[in-house]
Amino acid sequence: EVMYTLELGIITAGFLFMSLLVLGTLVFGRFFCSWACHIMVLQELCAWVLRKLGIRRKPIRSRLLLLVPLGTAFYMFIWPQILRAWQAKAFPEFHFRTDSEGWASFVTSNFWRNLPSAPIIVLTFLVCGFLMVYLLGSRTFCTYVCPYGAIFALADRFSPGRLRANEKCRQCGTCTSTCTSGIRVHEELKEHGAVINSACLKCMDCVSACPQDALHYRFTAPPVLKTLRGAGRFGGLPYDFSLREEALMAVVFLAVALSFRGLYSRIPFLLSLALGAIVAVLTVTTLRLRYQPTVLLSSIVLRRNSRLTRIGKAYAAFAAMLMLFVCHCAFVRYHEYFGLRQALSLDKAGAAEADSSLAERALTHLHTADQWGLMANERVQRSLVDVSLRLKRLDTAEAYARKLIHDHPDDGVSRLKLGQILIDQGRHAQAA
Repeated sequence: EVMYTLELGIITAGFLFMSLLVLGTLVFGRFFCSWACHIMVLQELCAWVLRKLGIRRKPIRSRLLLLVPLGTAFYMFIWPQILRAWQAKAFPEFHFRTDSEGWASFVTSNFWRNLPSAPIIVLTFLVCGFLMVYLLGSRTFCTYVCPYGAIFALADRFSPGRLRANEKCRQCGTCTSTCTSGIRVHEELKEHGAVINSACLKCMDCVSACPQDALHYRFTAPPVLKTLRGAGRFGGLPYDFSLREEALMAVVFLAVALSFRGLYSRIPFLLSLALGAIVAVLTVTTLRLRYQPTVLLSSIVLRRNSRLTRIGKAYAAFAAMLMLFVCHCAFVRYHEYFGLRQALSLDKAGAAEADSSLAERALTHLHTADQWGLMANERVQRSLVDVSLRLKRLDTAEAYARKLIHDHPDDGVSRLKLGQILIDQGRHAQAA
């Protein structure tokens, strides 16, 4: 909804809510993530379940993935404005809308408008919850994916609300061992007199865990740029990946995120980023099986004394299948993207010859995506009907229109198009 406001000028409840949260973070610090975010609740629940099951987790430390939230926030909220300025387009006037105008600002009967289908919601919970928490560590969606977290982290630098310690503090490290955000709390308290790390979510776990009751939330001078000059996000602890491995992870992350984003018109953007982070880490883990004597995947031993364990062999087979699956998804997404893009560009084409050539290319891409896809893509099939009609290929248009009606019996638009196709073929009784 923030993007609808920034790109279309529609004032939405989400935009106003986000604005209030940023203003609140400037005063009180980064509190929303730990006290109100549903994804944080999901991750905490999954971490609790894994802990109850006795499943140990090892959080990872990556330079590259720390840049993802900031880059994502830039791409979602700032880059469109740069493009607008580059194309000399005026910023749209702020205005309100209702359901009848396509997107209501405040009151709507379309409660599902911002949400994917139920299977994708379940997949999101599994990937951003159990899978990320187990493979990457607690709160890693917030650390390595969430663009809103990046905005709150920037605002937190200017916030006077901080965790401070009094003279009772004995530097026992209990606060650090309790912090599931991976902050070296006792070290920051000793060096700066307060927790200045912008990854601090003000969850107060360290406050309740302190055996001396030495930690308290207080207002003090904001750190601003002090956090940039400190020991870094992980308090000087070494990263888990070499620079070469991080470079490989960057390539894999981008490839996977682009391959899954919008795949089958189902996978949402942030889920594709989470999948990109997970597959990037798994790729490096798989390559380590060739040259490291001991390889761990979280708490699972894949290779010991330069020999694969049974689980390691099963993992290697799984990694090979995963690679094939990702390549297949990339192939389908490539044809989906260009087919849909070219279909949308048909109305802008100039001469009839260019229009026909563009339609032929679009039809080829769309047909390939539909033929090789593991599930039906409604947007692709609708575009196939439209492009086939433009090229006067009535048999193809009829086949895809009937497929749409079979999958969506109440689809009036497809029934109308099928009727028009049958009229063009002289089959008036069937058209009626």
